[in-house]
Amino acid sequence: MKSPMFLMLLIVAVIYSCTKVIDDPQVTPTIVCSTVSYTTDITPIINQTCAIKSCHVSGTGEVDYTTYAGLKNDAINGKFKKEVLTNKSMPPRNSNGPNSLTAAQLEKFTCWINAGSPNN
Repeated sequence: MKSPMFLMLLIVAVIYSCTKVIDDPQVTPTIVCSTVSYTTDITPIINQTCAIKSCHVSGTGEVDYTTYAGLKNDAINGKFKKEVLTNKSMPPRNSNGPNSLTAAQLEKFTCWINAGSPNN
């Protein structure tokens, strides 16, 4: 007869062996995070939803996201994650472009940020 302690350890081992691909429980992973890149995946989303007239472009008073250098600090210090993924306040409702992000876009941002926001 196996001891209850063995069963308990087995259950704990199974639970802790599972890993999360992304840290937003509301997003069900549909892509492989290791394939997400700044150039291929992040830049097109930024150009379509953030770096648009009167938003995150040069001369607006906002951080310029038209280059990696402009986005890098907000991505690394957590501001981008907070506004885009946690608060979901960007893009704003009164945006001149899209006023929300799709689940796929949110997932790509999550993967990229969790990878350390690389310039790849």
